[in-house]
Amino acid sequence: MAAFIQRLFQKRFSAATSQTSPRKGRGDTAPEQENPSGKETRDAAQNTIDHQRALLAQPECSQRTLAELAIDGLAADIRLEAARGLTDRDQLQQVQKLARGSDKGVYQLVRHTLQEQRRQEDKAQATRDALATLLRQASELALTRDTNLYEARLQKLEQQWQALEAESDNDTRTQVLSALHQCRQRVREQELQRQAEKEQQAQQVQRKETLELLQETLAELGGEAPAQSALPALDALQRTQENRWLEATRDTEVAHQEQKLFEQRMQALREAIAALRRLANLQDEIDQTLNSGTGDAEAARHLLEQLNWPRGLAQPEVVQGLARAARDRAPEQKPAEDPDILRQKTAQLDQALDRLEQALDARQLKESRHFLKQAQSVQRQIPGRDGNRYRARMQRLAGQVRELGDWHGFATKPKQTALCEQMEYLAEQPMEPEAKADRIQELQQEWRELGGSSDRELWQRFRTASDKAFEPCRAYFEARSDLKKVHLRKRQSLCDELQRYLETVDWTQVDWKAAEQIEKTARQEWREAWPVEFRDNRPVQKTFDQLMTALSSRLDEERSRNEARKQAIVDRARELVEHTPLPDAMNEAKELQKQWQAIGITRHREDRKLWKAFRGACDAIFARRDEHRQQQVRASGEADEAADMVVSRARTWLDDHDAEPDAADQLLAELKEAGNGPVSGQMQQSLRKIAGELEERRQQMRHQASVRHWQRWVDLHQRGELGPVQLPDHWQALAARAQLDDPQELVVLAEILGGHPAPETDQPLRMELQVRRLKQGLEGDQGTPALSPEALVARWCLVLPPEDLTPELSERLQRALELA
Repeated sequence: MAAFIQRLFQKRFSAATSQTSPRKGRGDTAPEQENPSGKETRDAAQNTIDHQRALLAQPECSQRTLAELAIDGLAADIRLEAARGLTDRDQLQQVQKLARGSDKGVYQLVRHTLQEQRRQEDKAQATRDALATLLRQASELALTRDTNLYEARLQKLEQQWQALEAESDNDTRTQVLSALHQCRQRVREQELQRQAEKEQQAQQVQRKETLELLQETLAELGGEAPAQSALPALDALQRTQENRWLEATRDTEVAHQEQKLFEQRMQALREAIAALRRLANLQDEIDQTLNSGTGDAEAARHLLEQLNWPRGLAQPEVVQGLARAARDRAPEQKPAEDPDILRQKTAQLDQALDRLEQALDARQLKESRHFLKQAQSVQRQIPGRDGNRYRARMQRLAGQVRELGDWHGFATKPKQTALCEQMEYLAEQPMEPEAKADRIQELQQEWRELGGSSDRELWQRFRTASDKAFEPCRAYFEARSDLKKVHLRKRQSLCDELQRYLETVDWTQVDWKAAEQIEKTARQEWREAWPVEFRDNRPVQKTFDQLMTALSSRLDEERSRNEARKQAIVDRARELVEHTPLPDAMNEAKELQKQWQAIGITRHREDRKLWKAFRGACDAIFARRDEHRQQQVRASGEADEAADMVVSRARTWLDDHDAEPDAADQLLAELKEAGNGPVSGQMQQSLRKIAGELEERRQQMRHQASVRHWQRWVDLHQRGELGPVQLPDHWQALAARAQLDDPQELVVLAEILGGHPAPETDQPLRMELQVRRLKQGLEGDQGTPALSPEALVARWCLVLPPEDLTPELSERLQRALELA
């Protein structure tokens, strides 16, 4: 409807215009007064605009109507508003086509809308492609057997899904979520497997530490007699280590030998604890027996049976006293100790006790225990009175060691608590896996240096925090381990390829540059395949080194041969530095450069040295050329200066109107000599130019001199005073060519040749002669040769008789010769 109204209005407007135009053509100055339909036309146009705006305001306005309004709208705002409402691509393209060149605003608006639609479509297509790729990758990841960096790959896909989830449809969302769920289940299964392995490793460490602690405790009990005060600590140690072993063996398989070793050491510890308890219960009876003077041997033996002291446990002094009292016979006489050996052992004991006291002063528990054991061992080797005199000091120092141990246990608990807090804090911190693992190891080392802890809750707290802190590092190290395996396989594959190459290559026809590139590529790929497990890489590294040695030896041989060739080229180039002639040396140097380029592989450092020497020799050769050129330039400059002086003298001669003709011959000879020298091209042109001008001027002067001779001879012959012997010899031939016997015709012809006007009375003759000459030229008459002024003078002087010649004709001929 809108389009129909517009077309109807356009027809009426055209009709109104056609009716108004003739009147304007006739020069009417008041069309508004003489065109009563003008107001109606404006009203119709306004009605159409109102109707178009009403159509534009309708909510159900179609795309086609908007397109028509955007093109045919009578107002600019109507066209722009209609263009803003267009969304259909076909209509937009049609409007863009029609608005090009007619409505810039509509065209730009529609063009921008089309561009935005294309951008939105490209964005939607990119989103669809990304969703399809994500779905494919998630499905492949859910089914793949490659678990290398599996969790990291899943996290990447989940991040991509978070960005694309809002743009997906229900079907795609269901498929992606299903695939990601399967991947997460696999991650949980892998995590459970890693956790189980971790627990087993932790249990193995706990079992190992338990066995070591038991072994250390038994060693201390065997080297130093336990005191009664150590019984509570030993009892606590027994309970904690039994519980620790139970935890370390729960839900896991333990080797029979390991379990047997624990039972043996724990049984020995139980026996030691039981012996100490029996000693505590019988302490009063033992003291009474030992303090009864000589002692009751029977009672002592009875007490020893009741004590049943273990064999591997060091005996306290009271047990040793019971043993001495229980003897029913005198002790056997031991052989006397060597005095030197006794002094040596005494010195060793003194030294050990001094170190023990220093360690106690420094509050070093581990060192104190070590030196105490060493001192006790040496004391047992010193017999009798010499050994007994150290007993009091030994007991005092042993008590200090026990006190230090008790104090150390009390003092280390706050430190261990602080280590637990540090480990718990570390577990919550995001850090690089390697740095975090290093820090975990540092804290664990500090815990071990504190001697461990008998507090099971504190140890469990530290262990739990350690496991939590190490959990983020586990995936990294597992991925690193997998990466090491991949790199190891890559290195093995590289060795296989090198082996096949070395076995199949023909070294007599090998491409050495390709072989060198293989060597470089192999070393580069070997370096890139890092890190690897050191132990697993050791045999592969050995194989690679052997293969590379074999390849490098072949390449080094070829490099040595090529370096020898280049050295020979360098030597020859050095010889050419002084070679003459220089052009031959330069040509051979160029040929040597081509030979250099044709030579194959060399060692880089040696090649640079040889190239530097070769380049220096070539530069020296071509420096001679440059020096020669400079010499030529200097010689050319000097020659130009000398030639310029000759040119200056020649120009001076040309400018001199009274110059002698004979001087021109000398100047021409000098110009020729200067031109034969090493002058520049520009100077050569100047020499040729000035020589031409000089030659032309010399010819003119010679011609003028000849004309003067002719004029004198013409005058002498007219007066009858000229003899034939005074004339040139070739004039006889010239006179014969003229064939003119009338003096007047000869003079008129001379005037014609010289371009001199003839008298009025001789004009008919002049015309006749000109016509004759023209006819002869048109007919190509070869019988009458071309005449020159000299031939006319020769005819005048040799053929024409003087009595036929008049002074007037002689004067006219002389004037004609001046212009000839």
